[in-house]
Amino acid sequence: MFAELCIGKAIHYRNLTVFPLSWAHPYEAPYVLLGTAIEAGQAVVEEVSESGSVPNLAVTNKADRPLLIPEGEILIGAKQNRVVNVTVLVAAGVKFLMPVSCVEAGRWRYQSRHFESKFHSPPSLRHKKLKAIHRNRSESGIAASDQGEVWDEVQACLNKVDARSETSSLTDGFLASEERLKEYRHEFSLPADAAGVLVAKGTKVIGMDLFDSPTTLQAIWHRLRDAYFFDAPGDNHKRRATSRKTALAFLDHVAASARPRQSALGLGEELEIAGEDLVGGALTYSGHLCHVAAFSESA
Repeated sequence: MFAELCIGKAIHYRNLTVFPLSWAHPYEAPYVLLGTAIEAGQAVVEEVSESGSVPNLAVTNKADRPLLIPEGEILIGAKQNRVVNVTVLVAAGVKFLMPVSCVEAGRWRYQSRHFESKFHSPPSLRHKKLKAIHRNRSESGIAASDQGEVWDEVQACLNKVDARSETSSLTDGFLASEERLKEYRHEFSLPADAAGVLVAKGTKVIGMDLFDSPTTLQAIWHRLRDAYFFDAPGDNHKRRATSRKTALAFLDHVAASARPRQSALGLGEELEIAGEDLVGGALTYSGHLCHVAAFSESA
């Protein structure tokens, strides 16, 4: 799974260690990323109907190539903000029903007709969401989260940063953390060939996101980094830099815990990652890993 993966020099600041991940033979992705496509008018994300449906959104891919929608992406607008449940690759010219979870419990009214992609959800929320999705898929085949757990985690995130939100929106937590996040952004600059990151605190790995191309990571990094940094400023413990050995052990655990699912929701083939203190997922397409996301209990 990670045979050609290279682990770069660790970047450490206060309580976080980030390992850049790169491929020995870089690959140019054959898809367009959701956030990029929305900005270019090549993709539209909207409610499934005028009345809407909390656990689903409609995605129209207007591009002439597949559209990658990464798990954890937060979509803001329409009747309420949502988070993407699992990574999906949507074929060109297709309208797709996408499973999502609500991350704004106090709003069910239109503020726009379409969604924008401006945030990514923190590892703690992604861990709980994916754990429930694995359970629900095994029982019913539906990629649904436990919505109550998601709302509880959103509130925990808001409380962590003392954020006030009239609609209990996770994005208000990021807005409240803006000044504190700036400090971490300044310290963590990735090499140009990085296609992913593995993030840790002390002896514990929080999680990882890995894409097939550095171009994809560069396009999403400004959202992804804030998601990983989100609770770091509130942790006043200075920690030693995480060892390379710890990072390698986590990657080995991810690879050993991956198993194929019967079918993906869109194009490609899906892998479910489930092991002791570990949950995640991966999507492959044309023999390449499009996206791997995995999180430990410490997230």
